[in-house]
Amino acid sequence: MKHIILAVVISLAALASGSYVPSTKYEAKYADKDLLFKQKFFFEVLRNIHLPLKYEEYLPYTKSWVSDESKYHNFSQVAEFFDWYTTGGFVEKGALFTIYNEDHLRQTYLLFNLLFNSADWDTYYKNLLWARNNVNECMFIYVVHLTVFQRADLQGIVLPAIYEIYPYYFFNTDVIRSITNKKLYDAKFGLNTNGKYNVVFANYTAFEAYKLDAYNSLKSEEYLNYYTEDIGLNAYYFYFMMDYPFTLGGERFGLIKDRRGELFWYVHQTLLARYNLERLSNGMATVQPLAWRFPIKTGYSTMLSYWNGVPFKSRENNFVLDDDLYKRLDWVTGWEIKLRKTIEDGFYMADDGQRIDLRLPESADAFGSIMNVNVDSYGMKHMGYIEILSRALLSNTEYRSKKMWPSVLMQFETSLRDPIFYQLYDRFLDIYSYFKRFLPSYTYEELNFNGVAIQDVTFDKLMTYFDFFDSDVSNVLPMQSTDKYFDYAVYARQSRLNHKPFSYTMNVMSNYTGKAIIRAFVGPKFESIFDLQYYKKYFVEIDQYLVDFTTGKNTFVRNSRDFYWSVKDRTMYTDLYKKIMLGYNGQEKFALDMSEAHCGFPDRLILPKGWTSGMPMQFYFIITPYTGSEQPYSYHKYFSCGVGSGMRYYDNLPFGYPFDRVINFNYFYTKNMYFKDVLIYHNDDFKKMY
Repeated sequence: MKHIILAVVISLAALASGSYVPSTKYEAKYADKDLLFKQKFFFEVLRNIHLPLKYEEYLPYTKSWVSDESKYHNFSQVAEFFDWYTTGGFVEKGALFTIYNEDHLRQTYLLFNLLFNSADWDTYYKNLLWARNNVNECMFIYVVHLTVFQRADLQGIVLPAIYEIYPYYFFNTDVIRSITNKKLYDAKFGLNTNGKYNVVFANYTAFEAYKLDAYNSLKSEEYLNYYTEDIGLNAYYFYFMMDYPFTLGGERFGLIKDRRGELFWYVHQTLLARYNLERLSNGMATVQPLAWRFPIKTGYSTMLSYWNGVPFKSRENNFVLDDDLYKRLDWVTGWEIKLRKTIEDGFYMADDGQRIDLRLPESADAFGSIMNVNVDSYGMKHMGYIEILSRALLSNTEYRSKKMWPSVLMQFETSLRDPIFYQLYDRFLDIYSYFKRFLPSYTYEELNFNGVAIQDVTFDKLMTYFDFFDSDVSNVLPMQSTDKYFDYAVYARQSRLNHKPFSYTMNVMSNYTGKAIIRAFVGPKFESIFDLQYYKKYFVEIDQYLVDFTTGKNTFVRNSRDFYWSVKDRTMYTDLYKKIMLGYNGQEKFALDMSEAHCGFPDRLILPKGWTSGMPMQFYFIITPYTGSEQPYSYHKYFSCGVGSGMRYYDNLPFGYPFDRVINFNYFYTKNMYFKDVLIYHNDDFKKMY
């Protein structure tokens, strides 16, 4: 995690909902007994989610919810949940679940209302324990995350990593089966006394899963499995979608304060750009937008299975949509046409009669929300759920079906595995880019920083490699005893992409004294500056930070471990639980320092995999004046990501600035910008060298 610089909260990044870390400039904060009780509680109720609770202290509250109307903020919303549940309308425990099903989405929202409207911790605690034993397990996991992220009295709570709460969505079936089989034949498997033998090696999806599609490349998708199946990458996407769920909004949640519409599409644009960099590093062509023409060449078959052994629904190569779903396709294409027509008209009439001018740069947030059709959108009733229906169509399923067999596209945790995800969002982003084309190019005054000139930037050697990473997947096996939890752990060991920590040194001449912001991007190497018009969409913003300038020469040294919107690997479930219990029992302090933050892109994946001979890439830097103001924080910067605070950014510049609009090359390349050619090397024997 990265340092908070000069008392300014770390800004929201392109690749993440933010990255936050303890600052060395503040006195350390530690959890009190009350917070540690809550920490202990969440770690215990999320254990063995498909089995009944074993902790005796919780069992009395699993039989009924709190029915006292005075215990809720908005009882009408809670009463709606009671009505649905008591009439048997909820998806059953153990059933396959997806947020991309209309009924499941509605029920998740109702359960969230029950827990979020609980007026105090005691009511929330009792209702959560009831839900733990009575509602669908995957729905429960979603709602726990939503309430922990949104309730003020739960700020600072650290949940276990999602890939350790529910390994089924992150580790292939052979891993899960190996764990359960080993336990059948070895009673000592999982016990700490068994030491290193409690490890199962986790491979990526077999090459045979892909046979035809390679986007006109000589290589096929299996070459990217190490990236698309990376547990950190897929967890990042899950957390982002939990931070900004399209079902929540308005004044109560404040997500619109964070420019959620603009942010949503920028995050997806940077995910797409980062994916394309990985394709280029493997000698593959970049992604082409999905065309709704059948048959669709790109098939996908994963080795994931749901907890009950049912495999995730696959999509055959040369996929053809079922006849009865074509009416839904007409809806999707109709909404796309309506969006493009709205862009060309240059305005949009909101439901309340407000005229939204789409030729103003600040309308990017409003148009982004319209495309996302989130609760804060001006056009929910008119544009339709284009994303939900598109994912359902590519899964060859009806989004209103009572019985679902979800594909990987229908789970946040698994979406990034499917190559067609990137084709689909390239299609959506083509619409968003069309909107951006009508905005004016940045002027010289908007790009230049008078009196500031970057002289040079030098880099350490950039090196990527694969190393082994262990995940605690003990949740796959039943806990033997609540008293012996500390003595029990099973690890999935996986080879994951990583990079050697590196620094760069920037020398800047300045006639300006004051604060400024440095933005850093990485992207493909190109020959002519005019090629940037095409290549700019492949540049990924990897750093942004605040500096102080003095008159004359300024030298800034920045380490990759300080890039503020990337996060380190999480502490494993059992190890973190031990720390919580030691704190709870008064044996050591439990720090509130964001060291387990969920809101960041994996540090491991900052750089695309290099080449043995060195992959040519470019870094781009731009320095802009700091326009923020010192104001009191509206959230606890020690342990909160600040979602919905409206205080997550350094400035109000558009996400992706200055690459987000058509470039006017008459004055684009100013002295406060700098392109640096680099080579990224890859070494599979890195551990032997360092």
